[in-house]
Amino acid sequence: MVRFSRLLSCGLLLTVLAACGGAASTPTSVPAATATTAPTEASAAATATTAPTEAAVAQPTATTASDTTAISGTRTFTHALGEISIPNVPQRVIALDWMYLEDVVALGVQPVGAIDLENYPKWIDLPLTIDPSVVSIGANPSPDLESIAALKPDLILVGSLRGETIYDQLNAIAPTMMFNPYLKEGEGHPYDEMTTTFSTIAAVLGKETEGAEVLAKMEQTFADSKEQLAAAGLADANVLVAQTYASNNAAEVRLFTDNAAVMEIIKRLGLKNAWADPTYQVWGFSSVGTEALAQFNDIHMLYITEENNDPFQSAAIKPYWDSLEFVKAGKAHTLDSQTWTFGGPIAAEVFAQRVTEALLSESK
Repeated sequence: MVRFSRLLSCGLLLTVLAACGGAASTPTSVPAATATTAPTEASAAATATTAPTEAAVAQPTATTASDTTAISGTRTFTHALGEISIPNVPQRVIALDWMYLEDVVALGVQPVGAIDLENYPKWIDLPLTIDPSVVSIGANPSPDLESIAALKPDLILVGSLRGETIYDQLNAIAPTMMFNPYLKEGEGHPYDEMTTTFSTIAAVLGKETEGAEVLAKMEQTFADSKEQLAAAGLADANVLVAQTYASNNAAEVRLFTDNAAVMEIIKRLGLKNAWADPTYQVWGFSSVGTEALAQFNDIHMLYITEENNDPFQSAAIKPYWDSLEFVKAGKAHTLDSQTWTFGGPIAAEVFAQRVTEALLSESK
């Protein structure tokens, strides 16, 4: 199987299985993930004055949470399963989803362990450095519980698709916070869940100031990109955002729906989603065939595909692809295969920057 299809199926294996009719399920509700104690410095966010380049999105200093020892005692936080008590500031964190690995490192904390580190750099390219000392806790989709226990964590972070089946086992090892980014209709928007979860993790780790700064920097990047796109005449432009890969000599296309976190980013860039699926998609995308693309004319398409293996360039599909109006107009753009659409605020910044760069290339 090609590397990009593995990106879609291995890095997010449980998501893909569920989206393809697997048995995975999500919690019925996800309470707002906020600390019940008042944040100490959450309002001290420093807004960036210039748009960061992709390489400068975030380069936090690798530290543990040891500089937060002034915080002591048990604090109560809310996660997908209700309230959880966390004693003091956790010093030994394990991240069992790549999104939460990103969150922790973005806050300047290196976890003691994380899921499937061998494959992480193959499919995700973010300006964050994971220390070589971080232990890989098994491969997706199943973490090694013995390895987790051996690391003696005092906090485990896990997503609901994995955590629902092993939560009790994890929580018996260390306090475990579970989050659910895949919300059912009426439960909220995944983008808001992403930012709230990030802020909660920051509060748990005693990194509220750093967390607020990361989010403020992300928002500034969105604002700067929106300004650049508007100046180029692209305000309110209709766009499709997709992931594509080859399967049985055909192209599989996943069009992101309005309830995807990346489409909220598209909105914040002053753009519009050209794809309207009347059916609510829990996973944030619709799986369609290439024939669905014929309905679009004056749109811009941004699609993530494997480098040197773009299915639209295959002999069987290319003639049809080249006949599409938006392709003939030069409005179809590939995004780097390591563009991460299910990540945290750093991934959101990188996504916004790559979208902006692709669209601005049209006007040059």
